[in-house]
Amino acid sequence: MIAVDAGNTLIKVVVFRDSGSVDGLKTWPAAAYEECLNWLKEQSDSIWIADSSARVWPLGKQVSTASNWGFDLEYSAQIGLDRLASMRGAIHRHPQSAVLMVSLGTCLTYSYLNQSGTFQGGAIAPGWAVRLKAMHHYTQSLLALPIDNLTPPADWTPSDPRTSSSAQSMMRGAFQGMIDEIDAEVERFSAINSDLIVIIHGGDAPSFVNHLKRGIFANENWTALGLWAMSQN
Repeated sequence: MIAVDAGNTLIKVVVFRDSGSVDGLKTWPAAAYEECLNWLKEQSDSIWIADSSARVWPLGKQVSTASNWGFDLEYSAQIGLDRLASMRGAIHRHPQSAVLMVSLGTCLTYSYLNQSGTFQGGAIAPGWAVRLKAMHHYTQSLLALPIDNLTPPADWTPSDPRTSSSAQSMMRGAFQGMIDEIDAEVERFSAINSDLIVIIHGGDAPSFVNHLKRGIFANENWTALGLWAMSQN
């Protein structure tokens, strides 16, 4: 089975064995859609697609908000398919559990599924790079910090709020601000269900997970795993 996780900037294609283990991974820039499509046309496996950018694919099974996700939705139809597919992957790994997925990418998103199997959403906020970029864009006097391959500074001291430069101040505001924000939001969800499973994922997750009070990090493509789980029904 082939799972296609297509976003606004990147198309990720994961090839699964029948057992559900990953056999291979290929990526294309979103602008190379035709190249990816031509490769898919040459494949004999079934193809499942979640496209968050609203492209229509002329092959395979393309999921939508109306698809059978294996849980109920208390949310509008405008929800991103990646959030739904990721949650489907999470409940495949953690069945009959309340799950909070915290995704750290372009945006910081929270996706909550209660123990009764109902998706009840969660906040969406700017991600790490977006926060740094916005401070420069909207003030001009603040630096344009490099935002590719962001990592915490080597001399990072979370417990010390003092800074000695604008760059350090911006980085602390964005990085420590997100840590505090995530910890507080997870605590609010934990007050709803103390047995909550908290999954930290997304491109920036490895930089944050060891600084958070709660959450597990698993290096999985949750969207692709969710599509694989759906294909088994």
